Amino acid sequence: MNNKVFLETFTTIEDYDSTKTVKLPLESLITYCVHRYCDSLSVLNLVHKNSEKEKFGVILEMCDLNYSKDNDIPWQVSSCIYPVVMYEDTIITGLCGVVRHIVKYRTSPQSPQEHEAGLLGFRKSCLQAPNEASIWTKFCEIDIIRTVIEVLIKNKLKEVPANLVRFENHLKKPVRVHNVYKMARDLMKGDGNITENVIKEKKNTDKTRVVKSRKWKSNKKKDLEIDCSVKIEDLNINHQFAEGPFFTLADLVLWPSYHIIIKAFGNNFQSLLPLTYNWYNYIMNLCELNTFSNILKNVNTKEIIITDIIKPTVDDVSLYKCDPKRHNPKKRLFTKEDDIVNALNSLSDGMEMEINNRVLNTNIDWNNIPDGANPLAGHLPDDRMVRKSQQLENLALAVMNIAKEGDLIVDFCSGSGHLGILLAHLLPKCTIILLENKEQSLQRARNRVHELDLKNVYFFQCNLDFFIGKFEIGIALHACGIASDLVMDKCLKANAKFIICPCCYGSLHITDRFIYPRSERFKDITIDQYLCIGHAADQTHEDHPLTARGARCMAAIDSDRGRLAEQFGYKVTLSRLKPLSCTPKNNLLIGVP
Repeated sequence: MNNKVFLETFTTIEDYDSTKTVKLPLESLITYCVHRYCDSLSVLNLVHKNSEKEKFGVILEMCDLNYSKDNDIPWQVSSCIYPVVMYEDTIITGLCGVVRHIVKYRTSPQSPQEHEAGLLGFRKSCLQAPNEASIWTKFCEIDIIRTVIEVLIKNKLKEVPANLVRFENHLKKPVRVHNVYKMARDLMKGDGNITENVIKEKKNTDKTRVVKSRKWKSNKKKDLEIDCSVKIEDLNINHQFAEGPFFTLADLVLWPSYHIIIKAFGNNFQSLLPLTYNWYNYIMNLCELNTFSNILKNVNTKEIIITDIIKPTVDDVSLYKCDPKRHNPKKRLFTKEDDIVNALNSLSDGMEMEINNRVLNTNIDWNNIPDGANPLAGHLPDDRMVRKSQQLENLALAVMNIAKEGDLIVDFCSGSGHLGILLAHLLPKCTIILLENKEQSLQRARNRVHELDLKNVYFFQCNLDFFIGKFEIGIALHACGIASDLVMDKCLKANAKFIICPCCYGSLHITDRFIYPRSERFKDITIDQYLCIGHAADQTHEDHPLTARGARCMAAIDSDRGRLAEQFGYKVTLSRLKPLSCTPKNNLLIGVP
């Protein structure tokens, strides 16, 4: 079985042979630690890279290493940011995705501190959500690593990094996970303290019953069950570990970073962040982590100078809880009629692109498309099958019109692969990448490709940011909100053609990646006016009096995207899917550099 993990190193094989030490970026260090702890079946391969990140690396003693030469590294691996897993025909990248894969192929037994579900926790969901959607994943995968680098490059520290305070606040908050009541019941069976605390709360209040008895069908067992009306704060489930009372992968991912930080802070850390210090020590003293601790004991880290350090004030929220500064699509901008009218009136001549009434010169003969590449195979309701096939036909024909033999085509946000698999069948001399961060969706696509025996499809389980390879055409069907802009940015940087059918205009929001409006032509539109237009663009329901205005608002947002591409030297066409009834979000942006 092809199951290899590729880690970046700043040390050449010649230097390693003489020193028996390697310099690693933090992502490689963390991956190596998890690999050793799990006694993983994956094979580790080091890849030497010269990088700006080199000055932020850590030196580590390692043995039994495999170095990969440049010409031995598969192109799929080179197309991604390290660490990378190559598992059969699937590429997994991004720190959390890689370590989750390692855990799945562990050989070591379950630790007593783990929940019955193991390191991946309830429903195997630990660190599963992508960092764009999960504050917690972003903290473990990005934020804490940036903080370590911040600490490493400074000789003197006058303020505790904000991310360290965020984690301290997280540890003092009640555990907030979707299975917290199940967790409380499990603990109640084995720990009388929780039962006693909950019952005491019942006696002191006249509120809804807190504990009740439930008879099993066999009438031979009784089980105490905590009523879900109990406040989470009253369950007395604390953060003994990062995700609650059980040891999970999140603890393994965070611990190496905190090991470096605590060594740098010296004796000052305990008084500044006592809960974090207790968490760190508790993990360090677990007998199952002896090997893990030994790996890090010789990590080369300097101690920084700390005098009169202050602790900044940060949002006092759990890292599971929605960050107050984070965009919440459930709290979208609600606009007044006058706001929409005024926003549209702010559009001046020449800003909006002309809608091209594109005519499809041919059609796809669905009778000749095999079931695995055909939405008409019966996996969808009849009305949706027809609309889905119409959507796919529009984009597939557009791709076929600009594709050349040998092109690498990336289906971004591919889901279960409807569009990419159809293209792989229609364009057998092109290579198709299905890029999707949801593991289950990509697995469904993989099963369909294998059933069809297609040899020109590759699978990338990752976020958009982690893919850095060259490609000729980028496509996206209904990439939601800012995802359409992320896809376009990826295409512009690669000087690749793009075919994008956007969606969810009302979800647009300012991010640290870019702001709106995006183009110079639209620069005089205020952000409030822009988001107002985006909100109205979602008013495109069938047979609705506001549908025509919603279509204009969609066209305005996509014109801004098209004008941005024109600034990069692209020829851009804005057209609409045919028939319009195949989807309310029926704009199609086609760009050719």
